[in-house]
Parts: sequence; C-alpha cells; structure tokens
Amino acid sequence: METIEISQSEIRSKNQNQNKKPSRWRKFLQYLRDHKKIKWTLIVLLVLIIIGIAWAIVWHNNNKKSKKSIAPNVPTTDISGIKAEPKTVADPLTGLQVSKEAASQPVVGIMIENLYPNARPQSGLSSAGAVYEAFAEGGITRFMAVFQEPLPDSIGPVRSLRPYFLRWGLEYDIPIAHAGGSQPALADIKTLGMKNIEALAYGSIYFFRASDRPSPHNLYTNNAKLSALISKLGYDKAPTFTPLPRKEDAAPATAANPNINISYDNAKYNVEWKYDTSNNDYDRYQGSTAQQDRNGSKQLTAKNIVVMYTPTSYGTQPDGKPETNINLIGTGKALVFLDGGVKVATWSKTSNSAQTTFADEAGTAIQFNAGSTWYEVLPVGNSVTY
Repeated sequence: METIEISQSEIRSKNQNQNKKPSRWRKFLQYLRDHKKIKWTLIVLLVLIIIGIAWAIVWHNNNKKSKKSIAPNVPTTDISGIKAEPKTVADPLTGLQVSKEAASQPVVGIMIENLYPNARPQSGLSSAGAVYEAFAEGGITRFMAVFQEPLPDSIGPVRSLRPYFLRWGLEYDIPIAHAGGSQPALADIKTLGMKNIEALAYGSIYFFRASDRPSPHNLYTNNAKLSALISKLGYDKAPTFTPLPRKEDAAPATAANPNINISYDNAKYNVEWKYDTSNNDYDRYQGSTAQQDRNGSKQLTAKNIVVMYTPTSYGTQPDGKPETNINLIGTGKALVFLDGGVKVATWSKTSNSAQTTFADEAGTAIQFNAGSTWYEVLPVGNSVTY
C-alpha cells in the first residue's frame, strides 16, 4: 500500500485556501461567466449609457455657444435698413440743430425800444432768433424780438405795441409781451386773438424797473419772471409755425456785397450791416456805431438780413396821437442778404395770421442759413445800397 506524505506547510496552505471566501466582485464575475447572455446585455447597456453621456455633453456645449452668440432682447430679424433716430433736430425758430426738448420750448415775442440815446444799448437782442425793425412814430424805429426759451437773463427796455408787430406775432401764433400800445393795436388784440402779455398789468412780479435809466425807458424782464408768466397764462406750448426753408452755409471766397446800408431817414437810426467772412454772418451798426447787447457787450450779428419794402402811410389815432400804418397783406419787393451776397425777392402775405413767404425772381422759395434773421421793414422808396 502506497503512502502519500504531505508536509505540514502544504496542509496549512490548503486549509487557508479552503477557509478563504471569494469577494463579491469575484462572485459577480463568476456569475457573468456562467451566464453569458446577461453579460452581453450589460455590455450593451453600458455602451448605450456612454453614448448618451457623450451626446448630452455635445448638446450642452453647442447650446451654450448659441446663447452667447445672441444678445438678450435683440430681435434676430435683419435691421440693416433701419436708420437710428437722430439725437438732434432743426430748431423751428433758427434752424440750428438742437435737442428735441429744446426745439419744443415755447416761443415769445417782446417789444423792445430803440429810442436814441435812452434805450441803447438794449438787453437780450443777441439771443433773439428773429428780430423785426420798423418805424413806430416820429421817425423812431422799434423792435419786436422773437425768443425761444430759455430766455436771456435781462430783456428790454420793453415798450408799446403797434398793429403790424402784432400781425408778425400772429404768424408764429405766439404771445407778445409789451407795455401798452397804440389804440389800433390794443383794439386788434381782442379782434384778432393775439396771445397777450401786458407788462403794465403785472407790475413788479413779472417785470421790473431798472434804477440806472429814466422812466419809461427802464422796464425790463428776465428768463425767470417771463417764463413763469408764460406758464401761468397757459402759453407754454410747443411751436406750431412752419419754419423758414433752410440750407447749408455757403461762405464765398470773396463777398459780392460785404456792406449793406439801410436808410431810415435819420442818421441816428440808419443801419449798416458788415459781412464777416470768418463767421459767414453780418455785424450790425446803427448810427455809425457798432451795436452791442447790454448783456455782456456782445456784438449784434445775424445770419440772414431781409429788407421788406412795404406800403406805409401816416395818420392820426382816435386819441389824436400820430399813427404809422404799414400794410403787410399782399406782396412787395424784398432783398435777402446772406453768404455775402444778395437775392432780389418778393414777399407775400395772404392774411393777418398767414406766414410771410419769400421767393426769388424765378418764383422759387428762398432758403435761409441756420441762425438768426433780422427783418428791416422800410417804406417803399427808402434807399438800400450794397
């Protein structure tokens, strides 16, 4: 009988192997080896899971890029043909580019005295967008200055109204500030429906007397006072008048008509405008003296000078005082000075409230430079040299 000898170490190893239990992972692997169908099913599921995760990552990255490429709240439609809204507009009174808010500010006319020497220099004329100069009585001229708010810090001397100034105010549909007026003018206020600002009715609340000038040549107002009164009276409305036709400045190399001499039949009231090539505008002289604004001693200038020849007669008011009659309804000769030259023109006004228009000899509407315009209104026959 054969005897098998086993060493003590072999016995211990065998016992250890028998006592050692297989791990769960090994059991699982053994299970898969014994069940091949389940194994392949799990492999397929694992592959599908990996593919799904990869697809999700790709989709997430593409979606993230797409969101970055489109700005929030911006339509994806084609906007290449849409023009941006302009930040400025042409001011209705001057044609200069201003903000929409500035262009919608109220416009007002103010009667300003021109008696030599008591009323000179006047305050505020350099800030006016339009100025009308015409005879009052006794060979003395007077101004109606047209302003748009904000107004100058000092305006005056404020004086009385005449019927023709009233009719220019009706063209703009604006209130006119004045201190009394001729009897026909005061009657026309109600008849024609002018927006009335009677300085003498409001006293020191909205007007004031300067202490350095004799009365009645010392009545003034300012931006704060008159703007408050315009608002109180309900006249603080946006302009509704049709602006003058405008064009671009066209300064010449050499001015054809650099000096304009306008005769009001009195050396103290005769006017000269001198063309300034550097600014393409005109400096004003009256009575052979450079005319300056009392506000800061600023030289009075204008971009456009319009001479209007009007049928003019003289009579007596019902109270016996002298009266000047200027007929503004119809047509007449005009001269328009701008860009250092002159255009022979015709003015036309069809009714009291209709705006005066200006056309050249071919009948084409004259275009004006942006800036202030002065209207020099003369009796037919008065001389203008240029």
